[in-house]
Amino acid sequence: RSVRSLAAGVGRAGGEEGALAARVEEEAAAERAARLTALLREAEAVVRQSVPELRWLLRHPLWLPVPLAPLCKALQWESAEVAYLLLAALTDQRVLLHSRDPLVAFSAASALRCLLAPLEYSGVFIPFLPAGLMPLEDARTLLFDCSTPYLIACETLLVARLGAVPDVAVVADLDRGAVHKAPSTEWFSARAPPVLSLCTELAACMGDCIRFRQSGVQVACLRFVVDVLNLGSGFLASSRAPADDAARRQLALLRTFADDVPSRCRAKGLGADALASLQRARLQSEGAILADVCDVALASAGEARAERLTADGGAWHRGGQDNWAAGLLGDAAPHAGGLAAQLAGGGEPAPVCRQLRHVYASQSFRQWWLQPSRTRSPDRLQWMEFRAKGIDLSEYVRENRDSLAVLEQSVSQRIHDLLAKASVDGVERAAPQEGDPYRREGLDK
Repeated sequence: RSVRSLAAGVGRAGGEEGALAARVEEEAAAERAARLTALLREAEAVVRQSVPELRWLLRHPLWLPVPLAPLCKALQWESAEVAYLLLAALTDQRVLLHSRDPLVAFSAASALRCLLAPLEYSGVFIPFLPAGLMPLEDARTLLFDCSTPYLIACETLLVARLGAVPDVAVVADLDRGAVHKAPSTEWFSARAPPVLSLCTELAACMGDCIRFRQSGVQVACLRFVVDVLNLGSGFLASSRAPADDAARRQLALLRTFADDVPSRCRAKGLGADALASLQRARLQSEGAILADVCDVALASAGEARAERLTADGGAWHRGGQDNWAAGLLGDAAPHAGGLAAQLAGGGEPAPVCRQLRHVYASQSFRQWWLQPSRTRSPDRLQWMEFRAKGIDLSEYVRENRDSLAVLEQSVSQRIHDLLAKASVDGVERAAPQEGDPYRREGLDK
């Protein structure tokens, strides 16, 4: 009986001790939760104070949330490959980037999207698709059967599990620097205008990791996109090719007609609402017809060139039928020598509208064209008209980048000050585990 009584007493004591320990742990957990709740509320207040700056940062077309170096390095510093991916994203292609390193995949997709400025990507954008985020069949449906353009970065593991890549998509293996070109991009030529100018400017600032200049890459892509969009002083306006001259004449006729219609409507007493609807319909028609104008100009210039070659058959036929065909096609056959060969031989320059028509047919361009109040705001017009206003685009981008960096640092410092205060107050910060990709520098932003 004494032993049983002693055992019962020990059991009761052990139970009371266990209950006491449990209560102590619950109180400690509640205290930690209270401190964490207070920290989160303070963080929310800091973020709310920073909302104007964050909104301005996120909406500014020149802000780069990620560095450009991972994209260029993954493509082995090849300017033609960077230009190809940029044109693929600009022309509503399905673009898939994959890498074993999640940070490289995420940075490359985000950087490519930023380089479209001042245009905004209008397709499906997924900066990083983890291999285990969705069932394999759902991932296959997304990548293979999606009917809309997309820009998606994923793990190479996901591509391996799928067993293949979409044949109709542009696929970039960022680990090997290999780019699979989609059949629908056969029109792309790095040796023909206007892409030639982009490749030349990119090559000067991204030859290797030592010569790489991020600002130079950003300026080159910005200058290219602006010259594509600016019909008054960009590529189309400055080209000497007969097809581009024909396109300019047709656009001038359309503009004359478009400007005449509103004045006639005002004379007939149409109200402001009707005129606004007419203006929107006019913009929509202009944006939709630009690609067709380029097609018609190319066809008419081709017919005119064929007639000239036929009339002057002796000079062309001396080289045989193959040389005549190569001369007729011009830069449509890049292997025939491209723009440099044409100019050296005294031939006609290749038309820029051959490649620009694909940009003008894209959804991103048409959305931009339909929103003059936003896309042609005073700050964006600074670089849209940089030639007419004598603005050094490199200096302009540098000044904006410095201002954005100051603002970004200000927001980041508020968060870091809060975390430092929390550490002093006893709130533990979870240490990243070894091997965690988000532990590495670069994803802080």
